[in-house]
Amino acid sequence: MKKIMLLMLIMILGLQGCNSSSDGSDKIVKTTNPPEVHYIQPGDVADYIAKFKVYLLGLKLEFDGGESKIKYIEDNKSTDSIILLYDKGLAYMGYDFDNNRPLPSLTLLEGDTSDLANFNPTRSLVGVNMTLVGNPAISTYSGPVHDKLTGNIYPVNLYVNESLRTAGNSKLVINGTKATLSGTLGTSTYIQIQDMINTTSVDTLILSDISGSINDAINMHTGRLIRKAGLTTLIPKDGNVNSGGVDLFAAGVERVYQNGGKVGVHSWCCTADGKDAGQLSKDDKAHGAQLTYFREMLGAKKGPEFYFFTINAAPANKIHLMSVAEMVKYTLTTP
Repeated sequence: MKKIMLLMLIMILGLQGCNSSSDGSDKIVKTTNPPEVHYIQPGDVADYIAKFKVYLLGLKLEFDGGESKIKYIEDNKSTDSIILLYDKGLAYMGYDFDNNRPLPSLTLLEGDTSDLANFNPTRSLVGVNMTLVGNPAISTYSGPVHDKLTGNIYPVNLYVNESLRTAGNSKLVINGTKATLSGTLGTSTYIQIQDMINTTSVDTLILSDISGSINDAINMHTGRLIRKAGLTTLIPKDGNVNSGGVDLFAAGVERVYQNGGKVGVHSWCCTADGKDAGQLSKDDKAHGAQLTYFREMLGAKKGPEFYFFTINAAPANKIHLMSVAEMVKYTLTTP
């Protein structure tokens, strides 16, 4: 087959030579592939994950003589806080989202967290004159918390670092050859998918209820794990998949969409000067990593077309729900 193809290539080149002018004025135009751009270089991912795991070990809450691991739940911009899960309940850690920095406030709410949607605290402890030491990457909240019911005061120390929010809160449930992914995607998602690929026979990843990604840099490498493993991605009829979740859907070798599922896209945010991607020119270098990713997943033509569609479909603070026709147009799914 290779020899036949070579002969055909020689014949084609010969025909082109016969049709070319003899004065040598025709010039051969060389085409080059666009350069690959990555937030995290592929060769550095293993080291990035190893360091992340070390940082995770430093996340903890010291309270009332005990120590508890903490886990990111969600951002709560209405209260300027990040909600964390700890052994006895939820912690509301002060955070300035506009300036991306921690605030010296802390509230502990004790209670049963098995059903967070209906969480009903049985005890409330509010920080008094909390101190904050460190920087956005590594911070310690220290001070007393006041029990509003008894009036008692307890010392508390909360240790957080950059792994807290970049971890996400994704949940992966494996059932035979299928696995269902939900939540906010982050660095922990990469670890979950990697472990799943290495230890199970899962061939289909169901994307259930995904709000998006909190760490796009690693999320694109999570997509590469999915593609390399040859997984099928599926959005079920009751699925609600947005932003970075759509990026993972695009990574499936086969992509299955069931009518009724919601597929939401929007622009990412933000550049150093506060612009979201849709406000940038098409040749802005800030598009580089996403263009590299979508070329890999959807091809040299459809990949960039789909990417620019997403960032112009809705600003960063809104969502555009894709129609089936739009998904077919950009080859996310077939008719």
